[in-house]
Amino acid sequence: MTNNTLIITVLDPEAAMQQMLADAQQLDQGKALAEPNKLVFSSVEQLLANLTPKRWELVNRLAKEGMLSIKKLAELLKRDYSNVHSDVQRLRENGLIELSDEGSVFVPWDDLDIKLHLKRAA
Repeated sequence: MTNNTLIITVLDPEAAMQQMLADAQQLDQGKALAEPNKLVFSSVEQLLANLTPKRWELVNRLAKEGMLSIKKLAELLKRDYSNVHSDVQRLRENGLIELSDEGSVFVPWDDLDIKLHLKRAA
């Protein structure tokens, strides 16, 4: 896995807290994180609410096309500008896409690695 990979994980809140504490301890010791680029959701439902099919389509189009204005992206997706703008905002909040200095949006990642941890009955 390269440094240009975003790891999207679904962890229950307790496991997420344990992971954050372990990461903080590593950073306090001056060590690099094994997985520095992470996006953590507390449930599959939260993941799917944030990363809807339309938003995945948007991310995929940006990954193929490169930097685009939101207007051009809306045209290519054949979607209303305001809806695309809202989706861009949510995807930026989650770190899946970024805004260039010129105002275009782009996907800064080469790969997305999605991890779903299943609990096993004891």
